[in-house]
Amino acid sequence: MTVVAFCFFTIGLLDAAQDQKKRSGMITGVLKSQKKSPNGKNSIIEVLAPGEEKARSYRVQYDPKVKGPIEPVLKAVRAANVGDTVQFEWVDTGEGLAITSFQVLKKASEKKEERKKDEK
Repeated sequence: MTVVAFCFFTIGLLDAAQDQKKRSGMITGVLKSQKKSPNGKNSIIEVLAPGEEKARSYRVQYDPKVKGPIEPVLKAVRAANVGDTVQFEWVDTGEGLAITSFQVLKKASEKKEERKKDEK
């Protein structure tokens, strides 16, 4: 009897785990730092979103087809500069937050030009 109850309990846990969706979302914020991963194959960025006190770390999502980070996303991330306003989609992989799409909305140099215009 206890074996049968244990089997139903285990099956119930497996079903509950499959029903849980991975956390994901879209972020718009300022790129605060950027560095290559320790093996050099990926990039790790920190982005400060409005209303947050501390920047969060993200890396480019792993693509099993190429056995590395998603190539177009990695190129876009590496082309961005600290201070740029960026927008990207992310997913929680269980090992950290991973970027699945990425774009620069406003370059840091554009922000400086706007400030100069406002001062005049």
